[in-house]
Amino acid sequence: MTAFQPAFPDAELGNNESRAVTLNGRNILVCRAAGDLYAVENRCTHQEAELEGGRIRGCFISCPLHGVRFDLRDGNPMGQLTRVPLPTFEVRLADGVIEVAV
Repeated sequence: MTAFQPAFPDAELGNNESRAVTLNGRNILVCRAAGDLYAVENRCTHQEAELEGGRIRGCFISCPLHGVRFDLRDGNPMGQLTRVPLPTFEVRLADGVIEVAV
């Protein structure tokens, strides 16, 4: 059963920024892109590099290691380096705190 876990205060995440958190033993990257919140596994499916610090443009994040782009909405990769999507997680805002379902 998945339950929402508090990650951090909403005020700590600006637009087109990301922040990694560990929730229930999982390394999760919470992102704000174009004003919307997303949560994905903080691990590129190409060579296992962390995605934290990757550039966010539109609804996509680029891996800082090789530039593989992933759609934050569904985890699907763009390009030829991987066909394996990122796991995604439901995210919500509750009383000024970002929460992720893990």
